[in-house]
Amino acid sequence: MHEYHEIQSNIVQQVRGLVNQSSKGHSTSESHKQATRDLESAVSAWHSSFCRLIKFQREFILSLHGWLKLNLVPVKNDSSSNRNNNSESSHVFSLCDEWKLALDRVPDTVASEAIKSFINVVHVISVKQSEELKIQKRTESASRELEKKSSSLRSIERKFYNSYSMVGITPPESGTANGQGLDARDPLAEKKLKLASYQRRVEDEMVRHSKAVEVTRAMTLNNLQTGLPGVFQAMASFSSLFTEALESVCSHSRAMK
Repeated sequence: MHEYHEIQSNIVQQVRGLVNQSSKGHSTSESHKQATRDLESAVSAWHSSFCRLIKFQREFILSLHGWLKLNLVPVKNDSSSNRNNNSESSHVFSLCDEWKLALDRVPDTVASEAIKSFINVVHVISVKQSEELKIQKRTESASRELEKKSSSLRSIERKFYNSYSMVGITPPESGTANGQGLDARDPLAEKKLKLASYQRRVEDEMVRHSKAVEVTRAMTLNNLQTGLPGVFQAMASFSSLFTEALESVCSHSRAMK
């Protein structure tokens, strides 16, 4: 466990050297969102498994310690056989007692909180991706609506100008009126004005989406750069202390022999 966490800790240090190279066309996709949800679930399962591992080990040695305390009762007999048995029982109980104390001293809370903190880091990324996807869907919907409106207006324009051609009348000349850049005599002027207004709204939505993409990518990279090294450093530190604790118990056992 310690060896793997040491390797993982060294690997994630390289994440700090990554640079955000956000560019157009690299927005969050549904597959990205699903991957983030999977990561959050995996880290949550990791946290639960880690807590259970420590809890069950402590409960096991506590139960064993209690059982030995109740059953290894010294027998008051001066025979050498009983003295040897009592000595062995004393060694077994001493080993179990040392093991129990070693597990009690292991600071697992820091590692547990580090994993829990990383769950929150991933959740924040997931929320930001959801916000970006909402803006993206709104922008795509607005763009499709703009295309429909533009197509509809083009169709009306063709019919309108074709009606003039059929009767041999020249369509109204283009000009400006009221500073709107539209021909005041053009019966389609109001529709064109509304379309231009809607087009500006779509462009604003596209700008908002572009900014949301940049924010999501920057925040994701920043959160991973700060979160990943911390959690694996905490796990490497915990597993190191855990290893030392168990080696101490083994040394105690060898010393008794």
